[in-house]
Amino acid sequence: MRRFLVTGATGFIGRSLVRRLRADGHAVTALVRVSSSPRRRHELDRLGVDCVEGDLETGAGLPAAVAAADRVIHLAGLVKARTAADYFRVNAEGTRRLVSALAARPDPPRLVVCSSLAASPTAGPPVSYYGLSKLAAETAARRVARRLPVVIVRPPIVYGPGDTEFLPSLLPMARLGVMLKGGLGPRRFCLIHVGDLCTALLAAAERGRTVRQDDPAAGVYTVCDGVEHSAEDICLALTRALGRRPPLVIPVPGPLVELAAAGAEVVGRVRGTVPILNRDKAREMRCPSWTCPTGRAAAELGFQARTTLQHGLAALVRDEIGDSP
Repeated sequence: MRRFLVTGATGFIGRSLVRRLRADGHAVTALVRVSSSPRRRHELDRLGVDCVEGDLETGAGLPAAVAAADRVIHLAGLVKARTAADYFRVNAEGTRRLVSALAARPDPPRLVVCSSLAASPTAGPPVSYYGLSKLAAETAARRVARRLPVVIVRPPIVYGPGDTEFLPSLLPMARLGVMLKGGLGPRRFCLIHVGDLCTALLAAAERGRTVRQDDPAAGVYTVCDGVEHSAEDICLALTRALGRRPPLVIPVPGPLVELAAAGAEVVGRVRGTVPILNRDKAREMRCPSWTCPTGRAAAELGFQARTTLQHGLAALVRDEIGDSP
């Protein structure tokens, strides 16, 4: 049995990971903010998770949270924000505080940083503030690599039970039979089911190389379902899961996407929310390819995805949405 510390345990990926850890018999400590949802806190309590109140933005609670862990999986972060400064304050500076606390221990535990393909889309530089902040988080972890064993996992689009963004943004269009695609040219994507991502994170917690300052590839693993999907493939898989006809896919020119994103941000400010479609996401939509190889993860972590997109979407629609073919 291991003792895991999980940051971001109340989030989409974190909830699935914590359930897996507890089912496997591991002890789990979760770093949770005082402002965390009481319902989410109750879920963790029911699972037997030891919740430590703290905040990566201030460093509060970190000494107590990291004290007994022999494995740490770092999931916490912002996936949408109003400004670049917000992304960097949470994603980069929060990671820096965490790795500093871990490296200060006399016996530093193995750390798995769940980063994002946005940190290096198709092995290129980041195209969004979000991606830049995740790359900065990786850099913060890399700086203490001589003291702290670190593994970085970069997933692409993640979907599955508890998803509040990817599938919900597509469902209304799928039901109408008309789906909008950002950009006029072809787009290729990799995806991963949250269950497969949890498998990869747990594998990285036990084996594989750790990052090295002199080798940018060491200890960095991209994971996905092993398929490069077109936007049309994703739309078709979803409408099939819903038992609907193949959709009409309408490309939307980049300038219109950016205009819609700017408008959504204005509405979000009025409502006090950050919309899924914002100018930072519009920047990511300009990138024609969001794909990644899985060879290194297969060879060094023993990772292989088990959930196909069609099966994953069908199960999600059936179990979570309530539709069935």
